[in-house]
Amino acid sequence: MPPTCRTGEFAAALLVAGVTLGCGRSEREGHALAITHVTVVDVEKGQLLPEISLLMMDDTIAAVESSAHFVVPPNATVVDGRGRFLIPGLWDMHTHAHRRGRATWHYPLYVTHGVTGIRDMGTDLDSALYHRTAWRDTMLAPRVWWGSPPIDGASPTLSFGIPAKNPEDARELARSLQAQGFRFLKVYDRIDPATYTALSDEARRLGIPLEGHVPLRLSPSAAITAGQHTIEHLTLVLESCIPGTLAWIAADTTGDSMGLLSDGRLANTLDRFDRQTADELFARLAEAHVWQVPTLVQMRGAFFIGDSAFVNDPRLRLVPGTVRAEWEEYKQSMSPEKLEAGARVFRRQLTMTGEMHRAGVPMLAGTDASAEPWVFPGSSLHDELALFVEAGLSPIEALRTATLNPARYRGETRALIAPGSVADLVVLSGDPTHDIQQVRNIQGVILRGRYMDVTGEQ
Repeated sequence: MPPTCRTGEFAAALLVAGVTLGCGRSEREGHALAITHVTVVDVEKGQLLPEISLLMMDDTIAAVESSAHFVVPPNATVVDGRGRFLIPGLWDMHTHAHRRGRATWHYPLYVTHGVTGIRDMGTDLDSALYHRTAWRDTMLAPRVWWGSPPIDGASPTLSFGIPAKNPEDARELARSLQAQGFRFLKVYDRIDPATYTALSDEARRLGIPLEGHVPLRLSPSAAITAGQHTIEHLTLVLESCIPGTLAWIAADTTGDSMGLLSDGRLANTLDRFDRQTADELFARLAEAHVWQVPTLVQMRGAFFIGDSAFVNDPRLRLVPGTVRAEWEEYKQSMSPEKLEAGARVFRRQLTMTGEMHRAGVPMLAGTDASAEPWVFPGSSLHDELALFVEAGLSPIEALRTATLNPARYRGETRALIAPGSVADLVVLSGDPTHDIQQVRNIQGVILRGRYMDVTGEQ
């Protein structure tokens, strides 16, 4: 057995109890790791490549060769990959991992479950600035793609939102947040149309993407025209395909986009879904390549809490008691009518996700992991991939939403498992191209070129 940093369910549980878990970097330069005789999953081509051996130097893949010709360097740590499948590290493309101390329990759960990268969709500004410099070298941490705090209207929906009261506010915020090193500007529900236009114009001038929600007084078509790069949670996509819905939403923006899903009005008009309108919108989203991050698992967690089997998930033991108490409080606050309405909308959005995919709309896997009810950091990304398959994607197409597509979203063009690529990889015991549930069967995780033997139920 090679020397490893052992993690897994038990270690994550220790972390929840307050024990910091670390997997240190190599203490010497030129650390070498070899994985031999493994089957590589080529996510680009959708092929299995058997009997491959890889060499990693520090945090980079140095060689990918047929095992018949591979020579193990004498100083390398060796992992035998016989009977195993190697995939690129997974990315959760919608998280909120950095508020209220969440990183201390989120990070190891991400990595333990093969999530080697996350996209942070907003936290308090001071928290974001702190974590961007403090966490990577001090604990077991995924790579983070940092978004700005949510830019919202004069009365932000979220406590950590930043108000843009007018167009000049929006332009100044865009300049300031870009200067502070954020990868994109996140837009939220209550920003007004004129201020949104100014924000999108300034973002385009600065060359920084605008991503996030579709503001409640606008539409997905307006977001396409503005050049918005992503739409999170399918915000207003379903609503825009039901005649008259956007008008009553825009008339009262004191609520939020999530609340609209369960108040009954949307659920009661699902039978008015207009196919022609939907097809035209999906074609525009595909042509403009506007990424969709449906976060289906987050909607399921919000509306299926009446199912005792669902809420008694064994993963609850990995969630801090304070967070479990918040989930229970949420459960008690939701009426059966709201849950039924939300579940109906969820089922239609699940179907719509498959329809959008078949229309060529690009998809990214994200969970909204923060303190959202029954969303578990790390393992809920596996749930999201299973929901994509339920929506109609093939297993390899679902796997791409957490591997290839995030890389292309980030502007990376090279193959993911090739010399020169980052050494963030996951070793599975089964073939995920045949059964997406195999992403749960993790044997090892390679994070920045360091191997971690993952044991315990995933």
